[in-house]
Amino acid sequence: MKLTHIIPASAIGLALTLSACSGEAATTETDEATEESVGETADAAAEHDASGYAEDETGGLIDAGLIASLNEKLAGFHADSGRDIHIIAAMTTDGRDIEEVAEEMRAERSADALIYVAGADQALAIVGEGLDEAFTTDAEVAMIAHFEEDELAEGLNSGADALIARLGN
Repeated sequence: MKLTHIIPASAIGLALTLSACSGEAATTETDEATEESVGETADAAAEHDASGYAEDETGGLIDAGLIASLNEKLAGFHADSGRDIHIIAAMTTDGRDIEEVAEEMRAERSADALIYVAGADQALAIVGEGLDEAFTTDAEVAMIAHFEEDELAEGLNSGADALIARLGN
């Protein structure tokens, strides 16, 4: 039986809020060029899966640039390996078991692995075929350490990087 990691009070909620605030900055030429480049990669990813690899289901609390960079990273991994990793950031599972929700989302996307973060529930799950409990526990603990420091991007990227390293073998 897998233990679901409970994220300390308000760690993700605060991280989501801070991330949303940082997304209000004015767009620069560099941002526009990055958005164009990321948009091209996202278009390639969309051909494989129209919903993308990283999804913000928080109602827009996550900076679009973070979602775009995660999509670029995960699309690149798919192009190199043929394997799919998805990340979903949501506010809640509406009282459902996070592992069940994550598995359902993984099945809907035919993903090899999926990270599901429920901010208001202060919980996350990493699911996938062939992922053992020791690996998912280590990856989740690393993500939580970043969330506790209000480092949402670093937390999501550390989870993605751990899965890429694991599935890329």
